[in-house]
Formats: sequence, structure tokens, C-alpha cells
Amino acid sequence: MSDPIITAVVLTYRRPAMLRRAITSVLNQTFADFRVCVYDDASGDDTAAVVQEFQRKDSRVEYVCHTTNIGMTRTFVDGADHVKTAFFSFLPDDDIMLPHFFEAALAGFKRHPEAAMSILATISVTAGGLVFPANILRWPEGLLTPPSGMLSTLHHGNPGLQAMLIRTEVWRDFGGFDVATFPIEEVDFDLRVASRLPIVVSREPGAIQVVHPGSFSVKTVGPEWIWPIPRVINKLRKMNLPVSAMEVATQNLTGWMKRDLVMRGGFSSISDGQWANAERAAQLLEQEFGRERIARIIRSAISICQSVPCARQLFRAPVALRAWWKILRNPSLQWRFRSYAKLLQA
Repeated sequence: MSDPIITAVVLTYRRPAMLRRAITSVLNQTFADFRVCVYDDASGDDTAAVVQEFQRKDSRVEYVCHTTNIGMTRTFVDGADHVKTAFFSFLPDDDIMLPHFFEAALAGFKRHPEAAMSILATISVTAGGLVFPANILRWPEGLLTPPSGMLSTLHHGNPGLQAMLIRTEVWRDFGGFDVATFPIEEVDFDLRVASRLPIVVSREPGAIQVVHPGSFSVKTVGPEWIWPIPRVINKLRKMNLPVSAMEVATQNLTGWMKRDLVMRGGFSSISDGQWANAERAAQLLEQEFGRERIARIIRSAISICQSVPCARQLFRAPVALRAWWKILRNPSLQWRFRSYAKLLQA
């Protein structure tokens, strides 16, 4: 076998049973010249034993264990910073890489060697088999020259990290993830890269993101991702973008912020009893966007829910309906990607 040209950086978060499935999905790739490096963020569980099982059978599997817990983003950064191959990908331990991902992503680079990243579709599926819309299914396919990739992220949403193959030199040139933008460090990185370099996109599924109560996508339904948006905007302003592209970026990111200050900052925080976050959202709506009326509504809701705890349940309905609406408005997705839902259940 030739020297590997891809590193699959697998991140584990105290889920050894899921880790076994994730590693298996990488080893089942139709393209074989890769290494798998599992990064254990001081889990203190059976992760090492699980990885050793694979190492006894396959020399491509490597293991790194942190002595102390450094957090998810820093683990991503540490893993990518130690990559020695030309390309790499990320895979959280609760997700699955589909068998043709590396082969298809490399084919994108072969067609367009100038591309910084080759991106396939990440399909989000619940443990019960419900399929959520994949943002990248609304993107244009093929080579996207700057700032088209950035604008696609802004208009249609982030493509997803699980089915993204990144040139290692691009990661280093752009400084990787900015930990100060957690939990949207991936969005920040993608926007910066796609604003300056071409990327190649395919709507072919490359990975499955498993949505479950312990998954990161579920845990961050609150306002945490809103707070770094001003920093992301300021960083884009330093990229010397065309004026028109910067205006679109500012308008879209500001629009996200205003919308989610109400939904995530207001409704989600109140339903979870996070009064300080709800008040912070009200202050930003009032001070930055002049939305005094909605700020008063949020503060009134805080007061009512603090006095009548069961009233918090009323604010969970809009959040739940929003998630269900994403599924119900795209019924064809359930049929189109049913095989991936069955794969997950198997």
C-alpha cells in the first residue's frame, strides 16, 4: 500500500459504543490509502480498549489521549494541527462516514485541483429514522469560485463538517478553527476559506450525522451560537472582500442573529430556565436592533415563568414546531434517504 494521503480525525466524547461504529465506517471506505487517528479528550472510559481492538486488526488506526479534558473545539484543532497527510476530514464519534466518501471527495479534487475543500452532503438522521433536510442539497454543485461558496453558506446554511475533505495546507494557512467563535467555529472557518478560495461541492451523500439527545447539535439549540456572530462579521471585514459580498455577509449574519435572538435567545432560554441568557437576548434586541417591543415581551415572559414554573412549557412548543416543520415541509426526504435511516437503525 502507498503512503496515506488522507487522515480521518475521529473525535470521541465518552461514547465508546458509538465510537466502534464510527471507526468501522471509516475503515469500510472504498479508497484505502488513509490513516485513522482517534483523539480521546481524557474520557476516562473504555475508549482506549475499543481503539486497541481495531489496532490489533488494522495498522492504519492510531490513538491519542489527552491527559486533561481540553474541550471539543481544542480537540478538533489539536487533531488537525498534527495531520501529516495532504488531506484530512473530521468525524465525531456518534456519526458515520459513508463508504464512498473519500473516493468521491478525491474525485472532486481531481476534477478541480485548485479547490481548497471537497464537500459532499451530510444527512442528519434521528435514531428513530427521521431525516432532516441537508443544507447542501440546496447549494449549486461543481466548482464554486469566491465568494460563491461563502454566499451559499449564508443563503442556504453550513454544509456540515462530517462530509468535508480539507486540504491540510489550507487549514494551516487560515489558522484552523478560532476557539473564540465556539460553537460556530466551523461556520467561521468555512466562511473565511470560501470567501477567498474555490471549493468543490457534490450533493452526493458522504456522511450521516446522528441526531440524539446527547449530540452536540441538540445540546446547542440555545443562544450559545449567537454570541460569536459579531466576531465572525468583524473577521470577514478584514478579508478585503468585494463591497457587495461584504454587504450580503453582514445582512445575512445580522439577520440570523436577530431571528435567533428571539427563538433561541428568547423562547429556548426561557423554556430551559436560562434567565440570564434570555435577558441578554432582550438587551441585544433592544440596544443593537431597536426591537423594544419584543424585548419587553421576553422580559414579561421571564417574569411570568419565574413565578409560574409550568408556564415554561408553553415556550417549548415554538422550538419543537420549528424542528418538526423542517421535517414535514420536505416529505420526499424521508423516502429519498430511507436507506441511510435503515443503515443507522441496523
